Amino acid sequence: MTDYARKMSLDLRMIDSAYEDHIYNKASHCAKMLNDYYQKYNAQKGTQFVFSDLGTYKPGEWNVYSEIKRKLTKDYGIPSSEIRFIQECKNEKAKKAVIEGMNKGSIRILFGSTEMLGTGVNAQQRAVAIHHLDTPWVRHEVA
Repeated sequence: MTDYARKMSLDLRMIDSAYEDHIYNKASHCAKMLNDYYQKYNAQKGTQFVFSDLGTYKPGEWNVYSEIKRKLTKDYGIPSSEIRFIQECKNEKAKKAVIEGMNKGSIRILFGSTEMLGTGVNAQQRAVAIHHLDTPWVRHEVA
């Protein structure tokens, strides 16, 4: 039941694809906040992290990461090349390139799960915001 409620609070389409997008869901709110910070810190090439353990990136499947990216590119005009998912990195070389891109400001928004993005990712040089879409639900992560 708790998992169901957590998914519903993020985006109802995680429960049933028959639901439609809603301007007040967490994904829409996150996209707006990301754009607000993007515009505010554009001159400095400010970067942002988005953490979510639900709705993580899966190629070819609907997921919250891709939905927020779609909103950012379509609704706000942010270049898709500046938005990345840590799950796209298939090896350490690719991960290092993304981290370097964040520190240089060529990648401005990075999505990832707590496990993949939370430890050992030293990409904070230009960080202006961190967004958490859900909270950890594993006992050792909550304590």
